[in-house]
Amino acid sequence: MTDIDTETETLGWELIGWDDNEQAAHVVELTRVEILRIRDLFPERDDELLETAAYEVKPALYSALRSTIPHLKFSEGLEYQIGGFLLSP
Repeated sequence: MTDIDTETETLGWELIGWDDNEQAAHVVELTRVEILRIRDLFPERDDELLETAAYEVKPALYSALRSTIPHLKFSEGLEYQIGGFLLSP
């Protein structure tokens, strides 16, 4: 399990919408606070902060995600994922 207080300073998160050519057509940065608000929408996750894999965001989740994070938008025809990454020092 991740130590939420110490390790998140080195993590970043993105919601990425992929097009038919597997290009990132829509990218939104997410904060640690936002991840903490939505992580329970992904019960299949392997970690506390969605940082060890890219998690599929199915259309059935769009409404719940927008309710929790109002600035999120989803474009038709894109396949979305949320994932974490290490920030550059």
